Amino acid sequence: METNLISVDDFCGHYKVATDFVTSLEEYGLVKTKLVNKAVFIDADDLTGLERYIRLYKELEINLEGLHAVSHLLGQLELLQNKIASLKNEISYYKQLH
Repeated sequence: METNLISVDDFCGHYKVATDFVTSLEEYGLVKTKLVNKAVFIDADDLTGLERYIRLYKELEINLEGLHAVSHLLGQLELLQNKIASLKNEISYYKQLH
């Protein structure tokens, strides 16, 4: 078994959420799970996103449809931030030429 996988049961026990929550997130395409020997696992790289979804779900009481929308908007925000950084670098380059 890969060492970067975390059992969904362990994860849910630690964060005190039902395993159905992770299943629902997967159905909405927000998280990917892996089945290994009849046990369900998540990749350790996905922990940050999962923790964010739990906070939004518990603290702000955002439903699964809302989490999907928030995820989409955060993805767009990240793309725009990357584009802004790229444009700033380009402007800096042209300023140095003059």
